Amino acid sequence: MGTVSLGKIAFTWRGAYDASATYARQDVVGHNGDSFVCLVDATTGVTPDATSTAWDLFAQGTQGVSSAPGEVIYFDGNQLVALPAGQSGQVLTLGAQGVPVWATPDVRSGTKVLKLPENAKGAQPNSYRQFGLIMTDGSIRAWGRNANWKLGDGTTYARSYPARTAFPPGFPGAAKLYYSQDTNGYCIDKNGQLWGWGYNGYGQLGTGNTANQPVPVNMSANASNSIAGKMVVDLALNCGGEGYNSTLVLCSDGTVHACGYNGYGQLGLGDTNQRNNFVQLPVLAGITQIAGGRERYTAYYAVKNDGTLYSWGYNGNGQLGDGTTNQANVAMPRAGGSLAGKTIVKVFGAYVHAFALDSTGALHAWGVNDYGQLGNGNTANQYTPVQVATNVVEVYAGSYDYPITYLKKADKTLWACGYGGYWGNANGSSGGNWNQVPVGNTVVKAVHGGTASYNYGAALMENGTVYAWGYNGNGALGLGDATNRSSVELVRIAQRKVVDISSYGWSSEQGLVFLLDDGQVLASGYAGEAQLPEDDSETSYVPYPVIL
Repeated sequence: MGTVSLGKIAFTWRGAYDASATYARQDVVGHNGDSFVCLVDATTGVTPDATSTAWDLFAQGTQGVSSAPGEVIYFDGNQLVALPAGQSGQVLTLGAQGVPVWATPDVRSGTKVLKLPENAKGAQPNSYRQFGLIMTDGSIRAWGRNANWKLGDGTTYARSYPARTAFPPGFPGAAKLYYSQDTNGYCIDKNGQLWGWGYNGYGQLGTGNTANQPVPVNMSANASNSIAGKMVVDLALNCGGEGYNSTLVLCSDGTVHACGYNGYGQLGLGDTNQRNNFVQLPVLAGITQIAGGRERYTAYYAVKNDGTLYSWGYNGNGQLGDGTTNQANVAMPRAGGSLAGKTIVKVFGAYVHAFALDSTGALHAWGVNDYGQLGNGNTANQYTPVQVATNVVEVYAGSYDYPITYLKKADKTLWACGYGGYWGNANGSSGGNWNQVPVGNTVVKAVHGGTASYNYGAALMENGTVYAWGYNGNGALGLGDATNRSSVELVRIAQRKVVDISSYGWSSEQGLVFLLDDGQVLASGYAGEAQLPEDDSETSYVPYPVIL
C-alpha cells in the first residue's frame, strides 16, 4: 500500500475497490478503469461512481468511455468522451467548438495550395492565358496556354486542368514562383536554387545558349553562372509583353546577377552585349531589394542596405530618375530631386515610370505621367523624382499602357490615381490627384489588371473578403455578370475566408484568382485556351473552383 504525501495533504492508494473493505477519507481506489478518492471516513459498501456522495472522481480512465469499434476518445473540456466512427471518405477535423468532428473534404486532393505566384504581389500581374500554383508538397501545378513551353511539362499543348511542372527527382520543392508574360516560368526552390523553363531566345535562362527549355533547368547548378553556389532570394519581374527578355536576380549575400537581352544596357555590365550565362553586376553590393520595368525597354532598380537607390538600363522616358533620357549600362546611385538626403527602403518598377518609398513613409515618383499615374497633381512627365504622398507602406504600380497606381497607407486605406477609363482607379477621371478607394481601413493588399486600357482592381480585406471594381468584361471581377463597375462591390465568396488574390490575363481577356484559407483556389473571368481551368473554355462570371 503506497502513500503520496503533498505536505499536509496525503492520498493513500488502496488498490482495486473492495466492497467488504472500510475506507478512510482520502483513500484512493481503482474501479471500472477510473480512480476515485474517498470523501468520508469509515466508508464501507458504497460503490464509487460519479453520483456517490462518499466518493469523487480522482482520475478518469478510458474503460467504459468507448464501446464500439472505431470510436475516437477525446477530452471535451470536462471529461473523456467517445466520438463515433466516421463514414467512408470522411476525415477527422476540428469543428466550430474546437473539438474533433468527422467531415467530408471539400477539396478533391489531399494536396492543397500553399502560395500564389509572386506576380500576385500586384506590381507586375500579367501572365498571358496561363496561371500556376505552389502546392503544400512543394510541387507546381499550372494550366492554360502552353506556347513557348511555359507550363514546363515538356509540351506546348494547352492544359485545361492543373498539370505538374516537370521537376526532376530530388527537387526540394518550390518556395517562390514567377511567370514572365508569355515566355518563361521561374522558380526559387527551398534551398535557394533558381530554376527556369520556356523560351530562351535571348539566353535569359542562363544555360549558356539560346535553346528553349521544355522542362525546368537548374540554373544554380551551372558552374558557368555567377549564381552557382549562392542562395537566390528574389527575381525582378518585368511588365508588358514585348519580349526581348532579361533576367535579374538578387542573392542572399546582397549581390545582383543578370543574363539575357541587353540592347539598352539593362544587364548593368557596362555594355550592350547579350549574355547567355548569369554575370554578377559590378558596383552593386549589400543590395536588399530589386525591381524591374517594362520588357525589352527595361529599366532595373536596386536598393542598398544603407538606403541608396540605384537604377540602370533604358531611360528613353526618364524612368531612371536622373533628369535625362540617356541610357545607363551600369548601375548608378540616384539621389536627385526629392530623393536628396532620403533613406530609400523600397523601389517599385512600372511600365515607363517608377516609385521609391523612403524610411519616413514618403513616396517619390518619376517618369512618364500622361494619365497622372505619378500622383503629383498633374499629367506632366517628371524626369527627376518628386514626392507625391506620405504615410505610404505599399505601392501597386501600373503594369502597362494606360496605367493606374494604387497605394496602401499606414492606416490601411487604399488610394488610386492615373487612367480613369472603365473606373479602374475607382474614380473614373484621369488625373494626378489621389482619391481614396472606398473599401474601408482594413486593406491587406490590392491588385490591378489592365492592358490596352482595360483597367480594374481588387482589394483583400483583413476579414477575408474581397472588393472589386472597374472593367468586368468576361466576368473578370467575379460579380455574376459582365457589367463594368463604377463603384466597389463585394465579391460573393461564402463560407471561406480569402487569404490572397491575384489578377491575370491580358487586354480584355482577364480575371481574378482567389486563394482560400483551406487551400482551395477559385478563379473568375476569361477562359480561352483554358486560362480558366475548365474543359470547355467557358467564361465564368463568378469565382469558379479550380479542381486540383
